[in-house]
Amino acid sequence: MIIRRIVAILLIGLLGIGSVAGCAGLHLYRSEKQPAPIVIEAPKEMGWTATTWEAASTPKYRKVLNQARPKTIIGEVVDVSCYLQLGKRGEAHIPCGQKCVRNGQPIGIVTDHEHLYLLFVEEHHPRRDGQTSLKDRFVELIGKRVQVSGMATTADGYRALFIRTLPTEQ
Repeated sequence: MIIRRIVAILLIGLLGIGSVAGCAGLHLYRSEKQPAPIVIEAPKEMGWTATTWEAASTPKYRKVLNQARPKTIIGEVVDVSCYLQLGKRGEAHIPCGQKCVRNGQPIGIVTDHEHLYLLFVEEHHPRRDGQTSLKDRFVELIGKRVQVSGMATTADGYRALFIRTLPTEQ
């Protein structure tokens, strides 16, 4: 049984047919020089806002919040659906990526280490109530390198960055 798994993992890696969740064999390397990132400033006081702490109404939820850490990442803004489904990214994909984001597909950043971060507005209540969105700001940044800061967390293998303020180009 163990030998079968090892052989399967090796074959998947060699053939490049791994699942997106495991990313086995799915590495998109770029050899060209990367442009300087667009800098998106972090709030002076990094951490969760009052609405997020209020939403963490039980010790279990507060424990989850306490596992997150302030983090700054640099990478390319992508629409997550095309990136995960087809590996699409870069300048040639900008029109499609913008259309996907405008129509509700999630936004992410792929770092230089090929880690995908899902992006979310940090403030819980405004996000929950539809009062704020990353779409309007990030749609114009699809395919561009950015530097952005927020509260980073992982769950079930997914990476997420919760951004407190909507960014502005520097």
